[in-house]
Amino acid sequence: MENRESAAAQATLEHTAKAALALLSEISQRGARIDASVNQQVQSLKQEVGQFRRDVASIVDGAGARIANDARDAMSPLAVEHGRAVSAASARLKESGRIVWVWFGASSLLLGLALLAGWAVLGYYRRELAAVQDELHRYEDAVPVVQAFYASDAVLCGGRICSNEDPKGQRVGDKRQYRQAKPRP
Repeated sequence: MENRESAAAQATLEHTAKAALALLSEISQRGARIDASVNQQVQSLKQEVGQFRRDVASIVDGAGARIANDARDAMSPLAVEHGRAVSAASARLKESGRIVWVWFGASSLLLGLALLAGWAVLGYYRRELAAVQDELHRYEDAVPVVQAFYASDAVLCGGRICSNEDPKGQRVGDKRQYRQAKPRP
C-alpha cells in the first residue's frame, strides 16, 4: 500500500512537472510567435518605406518644386501612419513581454508550490514508514515468544501462563527455579 501511495505521489509530481513544462513551452512558443509577428510587421514597414523612397526619388528626378510639395503633402499622412504603426508595434511588444513574464512567474510559482507539496507529502510518508517499521520490529521481537508459547503445553489462566511442567525438563533462572513445559501433544 505504501508503494502505491508513493507511486501515486510520484505520479502526481511527474504530472505536475509535465504540466509546468508544457505551460513553460506554451509561453515560449507564444513569445516566439509574437516576436515573429513584430519582426514581420517591421519588415513590411521597411519594405513600404523602401518602396516609398523609390517612388519619391522617381518623382523628384522628373519634377520640380511642385512635385516636391505634392510629395511632402503625400508623405505627411504616411509618416504619421508609420509613426502610429511603429508605436502600436512597440506597445504590442511591451505588452507581450509583460505577458511572458507574468506567465513565467505564474509557472515558476506553480512549480514551486508543486515541489513544496511533494516535499511535504514525502516527509509525511517518511514519518509513516518509520512508525510502521517500529511496529514491525515489535512484532518481530514477539515472534520467538509466541512460537515458544505455541510449542509448549501452556494456557492462559487468570491473566497468567499455566503450563504442564515436564519433570525431566531443563531448569532455568537465577536459582534454577523454572522448569520447561512439556511439548504440546
